[in-house]
Order: sequence, then structure tokens, then C-alpha cells
Amino acid sequence: MVMKREQILARVIIRVRLGMATEEERELLGKWLDEEVANRRLYRNIIRGKSIAGRLRLEDEINQTTDFQKVYEEVARRLAVHRSRRYSLRRIVVVSGAIASCLVGIFVALHPLVKVEVHKSMSVQGELKEMKIVKEKVMLVLGNGERIGLVKQVPDSLKLAQATLIGTKGGLYYEANTDSVPEREEFHRIETAVGGEYFVVLSDGTRVWVNSTSEFVYPVQFIGDRRVVQLKGEAYFEVKHDPARPFIVQVRDVETRVLGTAFNVSAYENEESVYTTLLTGKVQVSLMDQKSDIPSMILKPGMQSCWKSGTGEFSVRKVDTKNVVAWRYGEFVFDEDDIEVVTRMLSRWYEVRFVYDGKRKGRHTFSGKMSKDEKLESILKILTLAGGPEFRVEDGIVHIIEKR
Repeated sequence: MVMKREQILARVIIRVRLGMATEEERELLGKWLDEEVANRRLYRNIIRGKSIAGRLRLEDEINQTTDFQKVYEEVARRLAVHRSRRYSLRRIVVVSGAIASCLVGIFVALHPLVKVEVHKSMSVQGELKEMKIVKEKVMLVLGNGERIGLVKQVPDSLKLAQATLIGTKGGLYYEANTDSVPEREEFHRIETAVGGEYFVVLSDGTRVWVNSTSEFVYPVQFIGDRRVVQLKGEAYFEVKHDPARPFIVQVRDVETRVLGTAFNVSAYENEESVYTTLLTGKVQVSLMDQKSDIPSMILKPGMQSCWKSGTGEFSVRKVDTKNVVAWRYGEFVFDEDDIEVVTRMLSRWYEVRFVYDGKRKGRHTFSGKMSKDEKLESILKILTLAGGPEFRVEDGIVHIIEKR
């Protein structure tokens, strides 16, 4: 029996939520989520639905008595309704080949939350004629300093000297102008605010997912024998293979060099360490200071390097890569993380500031998985029940109160 697309999706969603999915299944779900905003919203609504969330909320509550068939049927029904409602509005592109043929469509992703709108008028040629600068969850800064909101009013096509920008409901694509080679690189910057995330395909075909409160700087068109980008915050990369031109990510004092691979870099300025995690392929991590006597490090899949600004040295360890890139799938994952690490992670998503009322007592660490769509109050309650302190939210400030 040939399974319908929504049936396959339903099984994959359940397996991912139970922590039983393979890397291939997680990637299939990720690509479906990346198609458009509506898919990601539907996924979140499915997981938060009472009939499903009650069964899938905590993994340790799931046992052999769980009626998986009912969960599966409910998820498949929701997906089928979603598909029928949207079929008349857009064409569903299906790629042939194994299970992926039922799932992989247009591989783009956009899931920032809207704060305010940008109003633009476009000419027939796609040139930007008028723009009111406003602050959104995701902003594109052009080489001339112009700022464009990337939430609702993404230009369908914006022709620049070095490339054409193609905007969709899912993200931004760069198509390099191959008619002539520019003399110098022009740089663009994507800025994500609290609660904002974005997806961009660079002119060389490299795909980048930018996490919240991050800045990603990249050339409109790569020139020369190196492809160099800069990052503040966190991003996940799937680099287009090009053995003649290594792809280099520069973050603070650390440089990650690859030829073609998938990896995650986390380098938030309020964290003391820079983490590079390799999913596939091979990367070389080193300091940008040519005079440094600290040797470079070659990572294998499943390994994570850590550079601490205090010591200036590298360490490496094996990690669960699914947990590292869980943010791409709308999840927080804590693994014996100190409360200060947890609160910094939450503040980058919920736009709040954590402060201690009084002195900190003892050490609080947390492990577990939570949806980024949970209300902040719900997550704070879970942390308290897990043995942590109490919390009080007041005017954008979360007060941390130690139990007596």
C-alpha cells in the first residue's frame, strides 16, 4: 500500500516527539517544517493539541499502554485537513525517490514572530522604491545600510548589482549574477531579535538557519578562493561542496573551515564559550590568530569542540547532535545545564531578563526537553517542580526567588 504524504508525516512527527526518530526522519520533518510558515504553525498546534499533547508531553509517561494508533490517526487527520485547505492556494511540489518523495518539497524556512510590519512598494522590475524602516523580529541589512523587514513584506524579487534576491513565505534566496565577476564583495547582514529565526540560501547554494538574537554577515556573491562569513549567536549550516573554495565561519576568535558538510556553531556574546558541533562531513576548528601556538582541531561527526575565552584553549567531546540542533525543530533541550545557562537560553526566546532576588543558594541544574511554544510561565513552573527556585514575572523581568 502506498502511503499518503500526510500519513508518512504523521508517523515521523510521532517518532520525533518520542525521541525514536532516525536522523533521516528528523531531516524529513525539518524539510517539511521549512517549506513555509503554515507548516510550522500546524506542527506546533498539533503538538499542543489536548488529545496529543496529553500523550506526548513527557517521554517518561509513554509506555506500552499508550494508544499510538489514535494519536497517529489524529495527526494524519489534521495534516489532511491542512493540505485540503491549502491545495487551491499553492502547488505542492513532490520530489521522487523513496520516503523523501512523499515529503520533500520546497526547502525554505521562515518562522519569526511579527512585531510590526514593513510597508514597501515594488516596481515591475522588482526594485525597491519606497520603504519605511521599522523594527521586526528579522531584518535584512543591505550593503548600503538600508534595512528591510523579512516577516510579511519580503520582496518577491529584488535585483541588485551582484545578485537577485528572491523572497518567499519560507525564506530568502540569492541568485548570483554570473554575467560579470565583481571586483569586491558586497556584504549583507541578517539580524534576528528575541523570538526570531530565519533561513537563507546563499549564492553558492549553502543553506543557513539563523537562531534568535543572532547576526549573520555574508557576501552577496563569493569572490576568490575562500567563502568567508561571520556570525554572532547561533546558526546551523549545510555547506555546498566546493573543494576549490573552503567555506569559513568566523566567530569571535574562532574559525571553522569546511569543504562541504553540516554543522552547528553557537557563539553568543553572553556565553563564555564558542561551540562547534559536527553532524556530517569534517571540519577544522582553529584560532584566527595566525601567531597562536594552540593547534587546530579536526572534528568527526558527533563531536563538539569548545573554546573558552578565559583559558583560550580547545576541548572536544562527543555529544548528541539531535539535542544540539533541537532549536531548529522548536525545542529547548537541557542536559545537566546550570540555571544560568537555562535562563540565558530562555531570555533569548521570551524577551525577558532574569534577576536574583537575594543571594543564590546552592547549584541548580536541569535536564529535559520542552517546546519553544510553551508559555514562559509553564516552563518556569516545570523548573520549580524539578527542584529549582521559584519565579515571579513582572514587567519583562523574571525574579528568581530561592526557596527557604
